[in-house]
Amino acid sequence: MDLELVSVMVDPLDQLQMEAADRGITGIVAADVDKTVSNEYDAMEASMHPGVKPGHTFILVDVNGNVIWRWDWGGHGAAMYVENDDLYEWVSRELGESGAGGSS
Repeated sequence: MDLELVSVMVDPLDQLQMEAADRGITGIVAADVDKTVSNEYDAMEASMHPGVKPGHTFILVDVNGNVIWRWDWGGHGAAMYVENDDLYEWVSRELGESGAGGSS
């Protein structure tokens, strides 16, 4: 797939760098300290702290910045993550339906 994973969090960049190193995250981690991006993509409500801090939201954005797929945390008791195989299946299907995909 022609995709790039970007983790966007509202914590300061120095904290994110330490957390990424501790967890072995090697992909792009971006700091959205003022929550501009989180608000723009409506990621502030599906959260344990609605309106204060974004929750566990996964958003697929096309090259024009349009949301073409999203998954939001379902609330207390629900998983706060997406299984890799499920994510791959959902995104593959969405990219195929939108015509934006290709071979993986």
